[in-house]
Amino acid sequence: MTVVIISHHLSAILTISDAVLNLSQQDFISLLRNAALSANMQPMGEVSVEFQPQGISAVILLSESHVALHLWPEHKKICIDIHVCDYQENNLIKAQNLANLLTLKLSANNEQEKWHYLKIMG
Repeated sequence: MTVVIISHHLSAILTISDAVLNLSQQDFISLLRNAALSANMQPMGEVSVEFQPQGISAVILLSESHVALHLWPEHKKICIDIHVCDYQENNLIKAQNLANLLTLKLSANNEQEKWHYLKIMG
């Protein structure tokens, strides 16, 4: 029996709100974790790095795969990558919900149209 794995990738570069500029490394981890939980995903681990002189990257590992963000405060931009697999269930709706939640929390202009989607099967 051949098993087909489907993965869904959603990514966006958003203009951030001024409030986001004041968030710490731990704030980003909490924001990602809480958004994942609200999207009915299961966080499994986390890591973040603060760059000098500025910038933060944060990743939450999910049982479904992961969500990562990379902040460029000097440009008021944030890159968000969401990757989920459909190994035991279809997780696309969860990923879309997570993208919507993160856009509402981080974007200055509710930039829902900035998200790009890629589906891979193998």
